Amino acid sequence: MTAAAFALTGCDDPGATTGTEIVVGSPSAAATPPGGSGTGASGLPDVCTLLTKEEVTALAGGASVLQVDRDDAAPDATVRYCQWQLSGARLAIQLGPTTEADFGTNHPDSEPVTDLGYDAHFFSNHLFIRKGHIEVDIYATTPAGGDADKLFAKAAATQVLPRLP
Repeated sequence: MTAAAFALTGCDDPGATTGTEIVVGSPSAAATPPGGSGTGASGLPDVCTLLTKEEVTALAGGASVLQVDRDDAAPDATVRYCQWQLSGARLAIQLGPTTEADFGTNHPDSEPVTDLGYDAHFFSNHLFIRKGHIEVDIYATTPAGGDADKLFAKAAATQVLPRLP
């Protein structure tokens, strides 16, 4: 399952830009969390219920969600993911198990992120965060790339992390 999720989220993004600049912004403070994000037997929620299409559009500075790729996993799956394909951008979030000892050992040269309130780092366009026993992998791309991708991923994290168990 993990390999399938990484294949979907990929690390390169050929042809994803449309020439339209996306300004990464934060969603409205009035946005309400989506409902129905109950967890399965593994304790992991359906990732696609953690953010609404409207929230993803707001996070991406107004870029429209063109398609949502769901994992269709069983409730007891140990890895869950969702990918939102936008006009000129992409957001993919994967959840899986981790421990304090294991988190980050696969990415020793990663860039630490200290302002999310959890263990976190960037590595190869992915923002990895450990919340308790859950590893959150957020892959975000924008036409601007670089720092804009990181801002998009961090903005998504600030919305998703409070909604996780």
